[in-house]
Amino acid sequence: MVRTTFLWLSLCLSMALASPMPARAEVLTAIPASAVDDAKSFWRATMEEFYGRYDNRRKCWVANGSSETLCMRPHHLSEVVENGARTFYVAMGGYAVSAEGGRADCHACPGKLGLVILRPEGNRLALVARNNLAVDAGSWGQVPTEEWFRVVQLGRDNHGWLMEFYYTGQGYTEGGVNVFGAIGDRVVDLGFISTHSDNAGTCGDGLGVCYTHSYEILAGSSDADVRFGDLIARNVENTDPDAPGSVRIEFSEDELKYVTPPALSEALGN
Repeated sequence: MVRTTFLWLSLCLSMALASPMPARAEVLTAIPASAVDDAKSFWRATMEEFYGRYDNRRKCWVANGSSETLCMRPHHLSEVVENGARTFYVAMGGYAVSAEGGRADCHACPGKLGLVILRPEGNRLALVARNNLAVDAGSWGQVPTEEWFRVVQLGRDNHGWLMEFYYTGQGYTEGGVNVFGAIGDRVVDLGFISTHSDNAGTCGDGLGVCYTHSYEILAGSSDADVRFGDLIARNVENTDPDAPGSVRIEFSEDELKYVTPPALSEALGN
């Protein structure tokens, strides 16, 4: 039964990807379309729409789920044009309230991330797609900072979020980019691309040779009818003089996500 369900889901996703413009069920929200022209009004209406009341004590919007209470705040907003219409990619960040009433504070404790796509429909905003509004992301009880979020074009009339994330252990730092985007009316995880490695915390002064391998992810040129086109990893800093200047990252139709290609893994010393 589990295998049958998995195959059915994979078939549905593959059919959605096969179409240049898969159908998105757009549901009207209570957010006024005019709110997009005033950041304060937009965020207040959007946070109330998806998370409920504002808690003056915690200074966040509080949502009570089935198993946890969320404390959420505005995080990142990007406006793009898709199908000729203004489209808003909204990221909201926060944490699950701990048993003590605060935020978990440990290296392995993630924050919570809500992602929604909105578009004007008459005098209100329509919900194009969303995740479950409480995806685990980041560490120390926080999602990566706003500066580590970008919205880029993935394909025809289709954009997605790039979320940078780094982690350090025993002097070594590894990092990469999580890609999030919409398939149908759901925002899903489209894969993690490794982009960085260094040993800055365990080199020099007789401890060994220091190295840094670092790339940034850019939107690549793609066929007009492809919904998820290639991305490009561009070399920004590398102690290896033979490291490639750029590496193309294809979307895997089999795995339904972007996968770190072998050439990029090798350039990172992996």
